[in-house]
Amino acid sequence: MAKKVVVESKEWEKEENRLKYCKALESGNILFFPSTPFLFPQNEIDFLLTQRQGGSTARKNISYKPQIDRITNHDAKDPIAAEKLKGILRNYSKQVTAFLSILLAPYAQDWKHDYASFRPFQEKGRNLRLRARNDLLHCDAFPTRPLHGARILRFFTNINPTESRHWITSKGFAELAQEFAEEISIPPTVGYDLKSRLIRKMKITLKAAGLKIPLRSPYDSFMLKMHNFLKENEKFQKECFKDHWEFPPHCCWAVFTDQVSHAALAGQYALEQTFIVPERALLSPETSPLAILESLSGNNLIDPEFSTIS
Repeated sequence: MAKKVVVESKEWEKEENRLKYCKALESGNILFFPSTPFLFPQNEIDFLLTQRQGGSTARKNISYKPQIDRITNHDAKDPIAAEKLKGILRNYSKQVTAFLSILLAPYAQDWKHDYASFRPFQEKGRNLRLRARNDLLHCDAFPTRPLHGARILRFFTNINPTESRHWITSKGFAELAQEFAEEISIPPTVGYDLKSRLIRKMKITLKAAGLKIPLRSPYDSFMLKMHNFLKENEKFQKECFKDHWEFPPHCCWAVFTDQVSHAALAGQYALEQTFIVPERALLSPETSPLAILESLSGNNLIDPEFSTIS
C-alpha cells in the first residue's frame, strides 16, 4: 500500500534526505510536494489553461520530446501559439529535471530524461479505448519502448486553479505479481543459444537502420501483459481495496508508476515528466519489479548485453 511522504521546502534542501526520498520511492510510496518546488511563472500556467489538444482525441496527451525538442498532438493551426507551448513545456521539463537532479541525486547520473506531457482533458468520463483509459487501475508499461528492467519514475504537477486531481491506488507490484503471475504467465528465460542471440542482434541492426522494431525482453512482455490484464479484469477493478488521493491545485507528486498500481478518476490540466531509471542506479534493486519477477520465476528475464536498449 502506497503511503504519502510529504516533502516540505526546508527538507528537500538537506543533502542527508536524498537517500531517504529515493528509498521511499523504491518502497512503493508517493512523494508529495504541497506547492510547486521550482519557478513556474503564472503567465505560463494561464497560457496552458487555454490550450486544447489537436488531432485525435483518442490520443492521450500533448507530448514534449526533449531529445529532439518537439511537441506532438497539439493544435497546430496557430504556429505562434504552438511555438510558445513548446517553450513552456521545454522550460517545465528543464525545471523538473534540475530540481530532481538535486532531490534524487543518486538517480540523476544514470537516468534517461524521457518525455514530458500536458494533460488538458478532464479524466472523469473520458472516452478512450479500454487499454488507454487512465481511470482503471494499472501499473505502467510502454508498448513500443521496452525498458529491459529499467524503472518508470514520473513527476506530476496539478496546474488546475480550483480542482484537485483524484487518484486511487491499490496493491503494489510485489503483491500483484504474487497474486496474478500464474494467470498472466511469466515468459520463459532469455535465450542464450546461438539462434536466440543472432535474432536479437538482427533486430538491433534493423532498428539501427530506422525500422521500428521493439526489442522486447521477457520482462517487458510480462509488464505489458500485466498492464492490460489489470485494466481488463473487472473483478479486480471492482473488488480490490482502494486508497483515494486528492492532489490539490499547485501541488506536485512523484512515484514509480511501474510499481504502484494507480488510476486517475478525475482532474484536468496536469503536467508530467518521465525519467527512466536503470536498475544499476537503484538503492534497493531487490525491490524492483524485475527482481520480483526473476525471484518468482527463477529465470533471467533480461539479457544484460541489451539491458540498456529501449
